[in-house]
Amino acid sequence: MYGVQNYAETTSFVTGCDAAMGWMLLEGFREWLMLRLDEQSSLVWSALVLELTPGVTLQSARHLSDEVEAAVHDQLFDLLDQFLTVKEQHDGLRQVYAEYAARRIEWDAR
Repeated sequence: MYGVQNYAETTSFVTGCDAAMGWMLLEGFREWLMLRLDEQSSLVWSALVLELTPGVTLQSARHLSDEVEAAVHDQLFDLLDQFLTVKEQHDGLRQVYAEYAARRIEWDAR
């Protein structure tokens, strides 16, 4: 796809698409990913995708095998597809932020 060869290049491409859309494409994506993880995090969305990919850790992300690299790419685009479907729904983004705000109260109480 457009000459990207690894996860870092793919996330740069997606970030570029977000920039081209006035930073609105991925609005709420990071919060939505934290809801999937069911934990608060200071990580950027690209690291959260790694955390949501079975068998991948942040420590192993620098040296991904071709097989794991493919799994991470698939996971990223599956998650983006799911998120954009939610976001396109009536009040979808508002609902993401409302659920995130409610969950933050739970996380902060832990």
